[in-house]
Amino acid sequence: MASQRDRLRVGAAVLGAVTVLAVVGRITSPEAPAARSQPTPTTTPAPPSQQLPLPERWATAQIEVGHGGGPLVFDAGSLWVGAWRDGQVVRVDPRANRVVARFPAGGPNPAALAVGAGTIWVVHPDTDEVVRLDPGTGRVVARIKLDQLPFQVAPGDRRFLPSLVAVGAGAGWVATGRGAVARIDAASNRVVAVIKLLPGSPAGIAVAGGSVWVASGGDGVARIEAASNRLLGTIGLDLYAERVAVGGGAIWVGGPTTDPIVEIAGAVARIDAASGRVREIVPTGLPIGLAAAAGAVLITEPDTVGGALECIDPERLPAAMTLQPALGELAVGGGAVWIADRRGSLVYRLDPDRLPC
Repeated sequence: MASQRDRLRVGAAVLGAVTVLAVVGRITSPEAPAARSQPTPTTTPAPPSQQLPLPERWATAQIEVGHGGGPLVFDAGSLWVGAWRDGQVVRVDPRANRVVARFPAGGPNPAALAVGAGTIWVVHPDTDEVVRLDPGTGRVVARIKLDQLPFQVAPGDRRFLPSLVAVGAGAGWVATGRGAVARIDAASNRVVAVIKLLPGSPAGIAVAGGSVWVASGGDGVARIEAASNRLLGTIGLDLYAERVAVGGGAIWVGGPTTDPIVEIAGAVARIDAASGRVREIVPTGLPIGLAAAAGAVLITEPDTVGGALECIDPERLPAAMTLQPALGELAVGGGAVWIADRRGSLVYRLDPDRLPC
């Protein structure tokens, strides 16, 4: 059987200088498939953005959210923004396209954000804890201390240093680049298991198909069985796994390519959530943001003009458009695609019907 690398062929992207559509080469394996009251927002003003807005052809709204730097998460009927440089979690009403609340993030230097099990989860590596916030009031409802790791990273060093969080299967899952994932029971707020991984620099975690998926850099994607807290193994990929998104029965993993025969900077892999088998790997620009939507995946990537948004759909050729602002984190929900301005203070709302796929 041909190796994964042998099945790849190099794609090419043709991106214009203003707003264009482009088609990039496709690599496909032989197995390609088949009401809560709103809180009153604080009066903290958001700084003015210095970036040019997205063309009206693509964006239906732009929202000042404050100093960003953190993730975008769509859940519980709202868009949640990690305004980390302000030490805040920002809530956006998708119907009004405006900020309706700003909550303190529960401690200094927040590093990750998730929404689920009735609360907002914020990771704080400085204090080795996870803070759960009430999504209606922003009140701290739990502070969960992460105990020392069951192994030494260096002589005498067992600190957890959490960096990622996801919610699913009745738990919060907190990862550290030191090679572990802690399972926090959502009902008791207790750490009930710590699963050891290969040490690395994970930058993505998600829960789907009864498993927890951790993008683990050059080691690929680690898969943990949620029911048993057992590491099922690590899926090797010809890319440095930095981003992970779930949707449509698939796990999408993006990052810089490590395949020497691929000339494009990055790649996105599609993995079947049930079997864990790699279905295809598509060369792309370097993924900055990654979000799944209706059987496809969207990525933002650098571009000489400013930023590019690319759509990868298993049923058609990938397509991209270049846009003036430097685009960053992505989220999908509420009938829209949400994209953060990586250099400013805006979040853009895009109509999916206006996108290339």
